[in-house]
Amino acid sequence: MLRYILIIIFFLPITVLGQDNWNQEGDLEDSQVIIEKDRKIDLPQVNRDFKKVPEINRNQSSFDVEFNSRQFIPKLNSLAPRIRVLTIQDEKLEKLYANQVKIGGGNYGASYLEGNFASKRSKDKSYGLNVYHQSFANGPIDKRNSGSGYQRVNPYGKMIFQKAVLNAEAFYERHNNYLYGYDTALYTDVDRDSLQRTFHTIGASISLTDQNEASRYHYTIDTDIYQLFTNINNSEFSFDYNIQNKFDLNDDFAIYLNSNGFISNLKFDQFDSAQNRNLLRFKSGVKFIRNNLRIGLGLNMVHENDTLEDMGKFHVYPDLNIVYTPFDKFSVFGGLKGDVRANRYKNLLMENPYLDNTVNVFNTLMPFQFYGGFAGSLSNFLGYEAGFSLSSVRYNFGYEAVYNELEHEIRYRPKYFQENNTEANVYVSLSTDVEKIRVNIRGDYFYYNVGETQLMPFRPSFQLKFNSDYWIADKIKIGLNAHLLGRMNISNNIIEDSFNFSYDLGESIPPIYDLGIKFGYQLSNRSQVFLHANNLIANKYEYFLGYPNRGFQILGGFTYSF
Repeated sequence: MLRYILIIIFFLPITVLGQDNWNQEGDLEDSQVIIEKDRKIDLPQVNRDFKKVPEINRNQSSFDVEFNSRQFIPKLNSLAPRIRVLTIQDEKLEKLYANQVKIGGGNYGASYLEGNFASKRSKDKSYGLNVYHQSFANGPIDKRNSGSGYQRVNPYGKMIFQKAVLNAEAFYERHNNYLYGYDTALYTDVDRDSLQRTFHTIGASISLTDQNEASRYHYTIDTDIYQLFTNINNSEFSFDYNIQNKFDLNDDFAIYLNSNGFISNLKFDQFDSAQNRNLLRFKSGVKFIRNNLRIGLGLNMVHENDTLEDMGKFHVYPDLNIVYTPFDKFSVFGGLKGDVRANRYKNLLMENPYLDNTVNVFNTLMPFQFYGGFAGSLSNFLGYEAGFSLSSVRYNFGYEAVYNELEHEIRYRPKYFQENNTEANVYVSLSTDVEKIRVNIRGDYFYYNVGETQLMPFRPSFQLKFNSDYWIADKIKIGLNAHLLGRMNISNNIIEDSFNFSYDLGESIPPIYDLGIKFGYQLSNRSQVFLHANNLIANKYEYFLGYPNRGFQILGGFTYSF
C-alpha cells in the first residue's frame, strides 16, 4: 500500500505542471508504464497424527421386554346431521276412474245397461267385472211376438308373475229371440210361448302365457269350457284347448309345435242319444327370420270324428306363410295352407237364431287356401291393407229356409254342399286416427262356386262397413256408421202356391243398407250423455227370409265414471 502512495506523490507535480500548459499546443511523448505484481504467501508445515477409532465393546447380556395392549373402543355420540336430500317430486298420476256405468232407453221398448268395474292400478294384478244388457220388448212383427234380448255377465282376473302371465275369466250369456217368421195376414192368433227361443251359456277359461324374453323357449296354454242350454232341451258341452310351443335355435331359426282342438257333446231333445264330436290338431314346423324376410313352413295334421259319407278322419295339409318387408311401413305377405273348419251348434245359433229344433252339424274341409296381400301405413296416422284368398272347400254350407207346418212359420237348417267347390274373397281396408277424427272402412267381395245348378244361399256377394268418430268440440263427439250387404240368393223348399205367403219368395234378397249416427256430449270428465240412431233410412230389410229387421231405432242414455 505504501508503494502506491509514494508513486502518487511522485507523479503529482508532473500532473500539475501539465495542467498549466493546457491551452498550449504540444506533442505528447510516447511512454510506457509497467506495473508488476509479485506476491506469494508461504505457510509453515503442520504435523498431524492419525489414530484408529477405538473399538466399542458390546454388552452381550439380554433382557426380556413385555408389551401389554388393551383394546380401545371409542364411544361416539350419535350424529344427527341436519342434511336434507333434494329430490324431484314425482309427477302425480291422473286419477283413474276404473268403474263406469251406462244406462239408456229407446223406442221398440228398448232398455240398455252396461257396467264395467275394475281394480285400481297395480303392477302385478288386475280384476274386474263386465255386465251388459240390451233388450227390445217389441219387434217389427206383432210387437211382443218379435222381441229380443241379450245379457252377459263376465268376471275376470289377471296375475303378472316374473316370467309368466295368468289370465282367468268366467261368463254367463243369455240370448232370447222369437220365431216370428209367420204371415200375419193369415195367422193372427199365435201362441207366443211356442215361438220363444232362449239360449243360456255358462263357461270359463284360463290361460298361462310366457313372458321371459331372455329364454329361448316360449309357450302359451289356453283352455276353455262351456255348457249351452236351450228352452227346447237342446244342449252342447265343449272343452277346448290351445297349446303353443316355440324354441329359438338362434337368431334366425326357430321350431314350433302347436296343438289345439276340442271335445264336445251335442244333444237334441228329439234324439235318444248324444253325439260326441271331437277334433285334434297338431301344427309343427320351422320359422326363419333374416333381415326383412320371415318364412314359416310346416304341416297341419288334423284328426276328427265328424265325417260325412266317405270323408276321412285324418287329414294332413301344408302350412306355408311368407312375410317380406322391402322397406319401412310396408309389408307383402302370402301363403298356402289347409285346415278343417270346426262348426259348432253354439256358433250356428249365434249366426242364425231362427234354426229348426233339429239340425245337422258337420265340419267343413278346406284342403288348401292360397292367400296374399300387402299392408302398411302412409304416415303415423293412416294405415291400409289389401288382400285376397282362394280356397278349395268341401262340405261348405249356407242356410235353407223350411216351413214348419205345425207352427206355421219359417225356420232354417244348414245346407251342406258335398262336392268340392271354390270360395274366394278380396278385401281392402283403411284406418286413420288423427287428433279429433278416427275412421275405419273395409270392403269385401265374396265368390262361391257350389256347382253348375246351385247357388250359395244367404251369403252376401259383398259387404261394406264404415265407422267414424269426430270431436266437433272439446265436449261434443259425433259418429257415423254404415253397413251395406250385397244381394243374397235364396234356397228354400217352400211352395208359394201351397202356403200363399204375402211376402216375396223369389230367388234373392235385395241388397241391405243400414245407416246410423251417434252423438255424445261430455258434461264433465266423469259424466256424458249419448244419443244413438240406427236404420235412419227406416228400411225393414230382411237378412233371413220372413224375418224383417226393426225400422228406425233411437237410443239415448247417460254415462258415469267413478
